[in-house]
Amino acid sequence: MTSRQSDFDPRYDPAYQRGGIEAGFEQIVEAPPQVVEISDTGGQQPQAGARQAWASLEQRQRRYRIAAWTLAAGLLVLGLFGLFADMIIPPDPSYLQPNNYGYVVEPWTQRLRWAAPNLIMLGALASVVQLYLEQSQIFRLRTGR
Repeated sequence: MTSRQSDFDPRYDPAYQRGGIEAGFEQIVEAPPQVVEISDTGGQQPQAGARQAWASLEQRQRRYRIAAWTLAAGLLVLGLFGLFADMIIPPDPSYLQPNNYGYVVEPWTQRLRWAAPNLIMLGALASVVQLYLEQSQIFRLRTGR
């Protein structure tokens, strides 16, 4: 009995076997693509005028940056001082006399301790915000936006 299909099974073609290659099969495979360099700054570099504008902006903002960092550091230091003020400056025992109503007057170092966590958090928040603003401005400068 003869069939219309040939006895050739395409799975056994030498092109699909290890080491078996026909001359026409090499021509089907394309050459590998060329390597393309990708830069993170985009296709265009910022112009000299834009760089000078950023430089003048940075000169004007430098004093505000220094003031913001000084404020953040001052709040952190004041908060840490308030947290440990009783150990740094021990209260005078004669100062702990009751007032006219019978309550003991608290030294100022204990009152400062109540404000210490808020001062520490405010200083940390100010430094994080300042760091974010500086990094976003540096990113804009690098990308030329």
